[in-house]
Amino acid sequence: MDDDKRFYERPVFWPRLIGAIFLLIFGIAFHFEIFILLHLFLAIIQLLLFKPVLTLPPETPQALLVLLANLIFFLVCYLIILKWVSLFVLPSEDPIESKKVYGRLVDYVVGLHGPAVFVKNGELISRKDEQLETEGGVRARFASLAFVDLASAVVLESRSLPPIIGLLKKPAQANEHPSPIRALGPGIGFLRSGERIRGSVDLRKQFRMIKGVRGFTSDGIELETNVNVIFTLGQPPEVMTVFDTKGNGLRVMSINRDTREISISNMLHELDAVEINTNIKSQKPTRTVGMAFEDSFNNRPPFTFDENHIISAVISQPRNTRDGKLEKWTDLPAQVAVSLLLDELSHISYDELYSLDSPEPDCYLYDTFKPEFKRKVKALGVLSYQFIQRKDGRTPQDGDIFKPDEYVFWDAMELHNPKPIRNRGIKVIEVDFSDFKPTDASIPEQRFDTWRSRWQRKTAFTNADFDLEIMRNLNHARAQAQREVIYNLSKVFKHPGFTQDAMAIRIFQALESAAANPATNRLLPSDTVDMLKSFENILFPQDRSGQSSGRFPAPNDDLPPEGSR
Repeated sequence: MDDDKRFYERPVFWPRLIGAIFLLIFGIAFHFEIFILLHLFLAIIQLLLFKPVLTLPPETPQALLVLLANLIFFLVCYLIILKWVSLFVLPSEDPIESKKVYGRLVDYVVGLHGPAVFVKNGELISRKDEQLETEGGVRARFASLAFVDLASAVVLESRSLPPIIGLLKKPAQANEHPSPIRALGPGIGFLRSGERIRGSVDLRKQFRMIKGVRGFTSDGIELETNVNVIFTLGQPPEVMTVFDTKGNGLRVMSINRDTREISISNMLHELDAVEINTNIKSQKPTRTVGMAFEDSFNNRPPFTFDENHIISAVISQPRNTRDGKLEKWTDLPAQVAVSLLLDELSHISYDELYSLDSPEPDCYLYDTFKPEFKRKVKALGVLSYQFIQRKDGRTPQDGDIFKPDEYVFWDAMELHNPKPIRNRGIKVIEVDFSDFKPTDASIPEQRFDTWRSRWQRKTAFTNADFDLEIMRNLNHARAQAQREVIYNLSKVFKHPGFTQDAMAIRIFQALESAAANPATNRLLPSDTVDMLKSFENILFPQDRSGQSSGRFPAPNDDLPPEGSR
């Protein structure tokens, strides 16, 4: 980052210039002693080459002593000044850190310092002349320095160094063998001899999206969607409140922060439930007063620094089989979410996701499929739990009001059951996917035609059943009308003393009475009504006005005849 600056703007210019000025002043002040020292070196060289040795001046011993004393005094004063300057170069909180800063400054002066790097938002920044060590490099043997901002962390890894001759063999102490892998959080960190930066992470919320994810439903329809995940390494695990139902296993209790109303759900993974049951047997309730779920997570720096989670995220980076390169830890949550989504999608049909027979509020995709998918993905990340139990032994129910003084609390503990994202120390905050779109544009139209044909078939069957019922009722009504006509005619035939003309008139009157009934009139065919009208014209000729008596209504007329007999 200093490559584009002028030579006098670079940080090494002024220290070198000041050093050159001091050397010039020292040479001018002690030029006589330096001249004698050069004569001494020349005499030694002549002696080694078996040549005549120059005669040294008598002031040589005194000059050497003066020069040596001034050099020692200069070095002591210089080191004291460096110690004083180190107090202002880098901030330190204790004598151990002050000692590290002073050692780093001395290494920098003599040119034995390692690479000094800056970590900003999870990205390493270094100068070209202080690049990280290469394979077989020497810089890794000396201490280095890392400036880490409030939203970042780095993982350091110790490398094996060649043996050094002359080391005294003594019993190893516990502090002499530090962990080969460690993490540095926000601030200034010193790298030990042989350490290198394995990787850096961003502690802020991370967002990743995979577009164009394609999968098949159980009925073979290919769908496309976009999957997005929000995750982080800079927040503590989300704490689930767990209780025992005493017979139905463990359940998760959700408490509304405003109303304190309780809602119960069964969202525990089977292996997580086994781990919780095992831990509960070895735990005892504590005096914890506050609920762990009420702890708020900080979305601004400084973020939570969990060394184990950060090391797991960097060390467990998978290697791409195509090019052999390590993939970033930020790519894993989205990839796992896509894999789980495709697996869940393959067990359900397209008609179940988007049912045309159900109203919008009862859509299976939004009410069941998507919430269940979100729960499963979050369960793959880091999670914690806090076990609670009512003091009176009663099981909490939906809708109860949560009162802390009625419960016994256990310590909040993190789940360690192996999961793909949990093993990397990543917390999944939110996961979602867009609406599914069929890759074939004709699928919605075909699906609508299939749905319409199914309902048309059901409609045809329903209409056929109603038509059959109508025909049955019509035949039953006709039979009833026939029985009534037969009953009326039988009374006419059974009555004695009528002539044939009178008998014909009485029979016609019986038929006319049956035809005038609105319920019977609807059941008479039109030719029967026409035949009755013909009989009327024969038996009752038209009156003087030329109008018929009009005794018989139309077959479909519900009104009774207007003329009276």
